[in-house]
Amino acid sequence: MSTLLGRDAAVYWGSTVSPSRIAETRNIAIDMGAEWVDDTVHTDTNRSEQPTFSTFTCTITGLYDDAAYIVTDDAISKVQGYFYVYPKSSVNTQYFYGRGYVSVDELSLPYDDFSTFNWTIKPSGVVTFKHA
Repeated sequence: MSTLLGRDAAVYWGSTVSPSRIAETRNIAIDMGAEWVDDTVHTDTNRSEQPTFSTFTCTITGLYDDAAYIVTDDAISKVQGYFYVYPKSSVNTQYFYGRGYVSVDELSLPYDDFSTFNWTIKPSGVVTFKHA
C-alpha cells in the first residue's frame, strides 16, 4: 500500500446525478466523528461512553473559479445535491459519496491577491465510503 499525496484529491458537486468537478481546491478535510452518550453506572471504575449518531462534515478551501457559481447558487437556494470526494482522483474505486447541502463559509475578494473560496458539504442522509 502506498501513501497518499493530498494534491491528487478531487471534489464533485452538483444538483444533478452527474455533478461537476470543482476546480481550484486546496484543502479538503473530512470529519467523521460521532456523538457520545455516557453509560457509566454504579460500581464502574472508569467512565464509559457509547457512540450514537455519526457525523460527516466536509470542508473545502481553495481559490474562486468561474465554475464555483454552482456551489454558490446551491448554497443560496438551499438545493440538495450530489457529492463525490476522491482522496486520490486517479483511483476511481475509493471515494465518499452521498446527497447533501452546501454552505459558502467564505468568499474573499481582495484587490491584491487571489480570491479565496471556502465551503462546506453537510449530508442529508447516509454517506457511503466505496472501496475495492
